[in-house]
Amino acid sequence: MPPHLEELNTLMPRINFLMDHLTLNVFSGSLKNRFIVSILAVFNICFIYFLFTHLRNTINVEINFNSLTSLLLFVLLCGYGIRTYVGVFKKKNIIQLIKNIKHLYEEKEEDEELEFISRKYFMNFMRIFQIINRWGIRLFLAAAVFSYLYFRLNEDYGLIIDVPFIASNSSTLSTETLYALQGVMMGVMSNAIISLDLGIIFMGIQVTAELYILIDNIKLMNEKIKTDPNFLRKIIKRHCSVIENVKLLNNIIFEASSVQLIFTFVSLLFGFTFLIKHSMGIGNYMIIICGATLGLPICILGEFINVKTDELSDTLYFCNWYDLNLRDQKIFLVTIGMAQREYKLKALGMYNVNIYIFVQILKIAFTYCALLYSLSK
Repeated sequence: MPPHLEELNTLMPRINFLMDHLTLNVFSGSLKNRFIVSILAVFNICFIYFLFTHLRNTINVEINFNSLTSLLLFVLLCGYGIRTYVGVFKKKNIIQLIKNIKHLYEEKEEDEELEFISRKYFMNFMRIFQIINRWGIRLFLAAAVFSYLYFRLNEDYGLIIDVPFIASNSSTLSTETLYALQGVMMGVMSNAIISLDLGIIFMGIQVTAELYILIDNIKLMNEKIKTDPNFLRKIIKRHCSVIENVKLLNNIIFEASSVQLIFTFVSLLFGFTFLIKHSMGIGNYMIIICGATLGLPICILGEFINVKTDELSDTLYFCNWYDLNLRDQKIFLVTIGMAQREYKLKALGMYNVNIYIFVQILKIAFTYCALLYSLSK
């Protein structure tokens, strides 16, 4: 078994969980995955309710860091709910893309050089995903623990949830119980949100790896076409596979990417507002960092795919296509025409998802906060 396929099989339990969570699949799949997905959903629904209760009880009393943080978490959890709801209707596309990815790993190349290229990129990008998977979960859980301690040790911030039938000031035991519950729910929320992103990142990374493989194969075409008359057909087949997978990924993130960017803006808006008014609070910086991580991964992923799809067209053009026979020239020109079309990640099919749009969100959020602050003086 090729090492990249073995690596994929090793990670399949984790990947299956991410896909089940992305589509809120609690009716099929492994019992373990269904149980964990159900627990995450129930905890987050309870967290939304407790936050809403707290906001209802405090928002009319005083607007401070506590109430605004509760509002921010409530908005983020609503975003999580929307993305999960959308994922349910994207299940067919997700299953098809995962099936295509498995097929790519199982595909065997007779040419040793081409096999080496495929193995190299699949292994490299799989390692990248493993690093993101390992450290993404750890960083988000660490942020949740830090938030728990930050709210527990600062009386001005305190509890951001109200649980029915448990009064926060009735006794020390009930207060500590609420703080512990708040910390657990923050951890569960962090795990749920990063798991949604990891599912998208995995699929995007595999599509990016396929783009790298295709471009390297095209660069070898001038040499390989002399020894393998069917090499052009292999290129076209892989090119069509790339187009199909980019379209599937676009369909999957069509609504979710726009929701993610909107809530990134909201998080940064809150973070910059807190930072301007309370510049010494470390919690403000944490809000900005966590807010940025909501939209940054998918923007980086979109940037890679945008760059490689642009490079694909140039790479095809600089091949010695004029050395092909007339029939193959016609096929190749059609392929160049296909490559010149835009196959990029888009939010709602309109806005390119890339680093530029992320920077624009940062600028707009900061400018808007500065404007509000100046008007309040």
